[in-house]
Amino acid sequence: MPWRTLTAALTVALTLSCGPRSTGNALAPNREIAQWCSFQGVRLGVEPGVVAGGTSCDRLAGILTEYLQAYESRWEDVAALRTWTVRIVTDRPTQGAASGNFFAGQTFWDSQTIDLYQGSLSVLPHEVHHVALGPPSADHEGWCPFGDWESREGILEEHAYLGCPATGN
Repeated sequence: MPWRTLTAALTVALTLSCGPRSTGNALAPNREIAQWCSFQGVRLGVEPGVVAGGTSCDRLAGILTEYLQAYESRWEDVAALRTWTVRIVTDRPTQGAASGNFFAGQTFWDSQTIDLYQGSLSVLPHEVHHVALGPPSADHEGWCPFGDWESREGILEEHAYLGCPATGN
C-alpha cells in the first residue's frame, strides 16, 4: 500500500503533533476552499494552494480512503465521521500551538472539522481516532496500542509524542 512507502518522510512531518491537548480549541478557523469532493462518505475540502500545486480533490480522496480503510480494518467504522468535514490545508495548523510549533493535523470538536496539512495526510487515522473516542481523547491517555498499530502498519511513528515506549516491531 502506498502509505508504507511514505513512512520516513511523514514521521518527520509528525514531530509536530496533532493539536492542543485540551478540548478548548473547538472551532475551526475559516478557510477558503477551492474544491469539494468526498471519500467514504466524508466531506472533503481542499484549499486553493493545494489545488494550484496540481493535486485534485479526487486524488486526495483516494489517498485518504486508503488511510481510512486501514484504520477501520483494525479499529472500527467511525460512523460519526460521516457528519464531519476534512480539509486539506496549505499552511500547517497553528491555532493553539506553542510559539514556533504547528500541528500536522487538528480536530475541531464543535465545528466537526479535521484540518490536515497537505504534507501530512498520514495523520488522518490519528485524527479519526480522536473522533471515535471523543473530546476526552485530547490528552492521548491510553493511546499506546494505537501507536503500536500505526508503527506496525508503517503509517506513522509517534510513540514519543504519545508518551509510549517504542516497540521493537
